[in-house]
Amino acid sequence: MHDTPIRELMTAPAISITADLSLDVALELLRSHDIRRLPVTDARDRVVGIITEEDALLAMPEGATFLGESGAFAPDIPPIKKVMSTDVHVIGPDEPVSLAARMMVDHKIGALPVVREDSVIGIVTESDLFRHIARSLAEPTAAGSDASS
Repeated sequence: MHDTPIRELMTAPAISITADLSLDVALELLRSHDIRRLPVTDARDRVVGIITEEDALLAMPEGATFLGESGAFAPDIPPIKKVMSTDVHVIGPDEPVSLAARMMVDHKIGALPVVREDSVIGIVTESDLFRHIARSLAEPTAAGSDASS
């Protein structure tokens, strides 16, 4: 369970967004995919930040028109780059689950973008870790039997 590689439980591909878009676009994407956080990437798909639904909602101006992905311009809604966290911790797909869990606890974060050669290929969240643990706890003990069959 502890040595399981992240690639076996990450969500892939990760839904990401670019920093120059406005917060309402991020909120629309978060809501339409029923997720709570988005890696923010540059033109080469490298992680430059992360935005959470909570941070986006807190930064939306009171009474701002919610335009979503309609493309309409709303000058009172800030761009993602003004709100995103830039101190982003990432993990590789071959790293063990135990490292992801330790990183999330140590840094008090709920998700890690999964990167390969600097490009985002997925995301692992606290929910992914909990599901993995729950599955592992529910499996019968393989003592004395070949668990790989």
